[in-house]
Amino acid sequence: MKKDILKNEIFTQLNKEDLIKKEEEIRILLLGNPNNFQLLRELAIILYHKADYSSAIKVYKKVLEYKENKAEGLAFLGQLYYENEEYNKAIEAFEKSLDINPNEAFVHFLLGNAYSRAGKLLEAITSYDFAIFLDLDIYGAHLDFAEKYEKMGLLDRALKEYSIAYDIDPRDKKIKNKINKLKEATIKKIG
Repeated sequence: MKKDILKNEIFTQLNKEDLIKKEEEIRILLLGNPNNFQLLRELAIILYHKADYSSAIKVYKKVLEYKENKAEGLAFLGQLYYENEEYNKAIEAFEKSLDINPNEAFVHFLLGNAYSRAGKLLEAITSYDFAIFLDLDIYGAHLDFAEKYEKMGLLDRALKEYSIAYDIDPRDKKIKNKINKLKEATIKKIG
């Protein structure tokens, strides 16, 4: 699996206007060619970045019917399920991806996240250990997710990811300041 493609699908940032414009263009193109897996894949990624996870899952399942690299596709489907808080389905998709390509550190990390959220802590630790063994920077991965969520306006999720990164390495005072600002922002948002 090409790690950069999966990470690019997850971490690419587009502003909302670009997302809406691109989604409209793709939907128009799909009217003439509804089985174009490349267009379907792009639509699923846009829906993911719009936080419309249920729709992204429906579209991406169609992509998997055509996609040659099943390991990468299953990993992205797992991430969609994870974001949609369907942790058992996420675990199943990540495990299928790793059955095909067991040496993907980033997928082991994502699997660890899903196990953790599903309350399967021993399995989560094992997955994180594999990710570390395969040289994944888990601290950096949590920061990447935190920044992505923050840009998407998902402040609660960003706060969780920054907090996890800070728990891993509490020396970075910028992260502590970021956590405090996000806590203030979420309090203001509630109030």
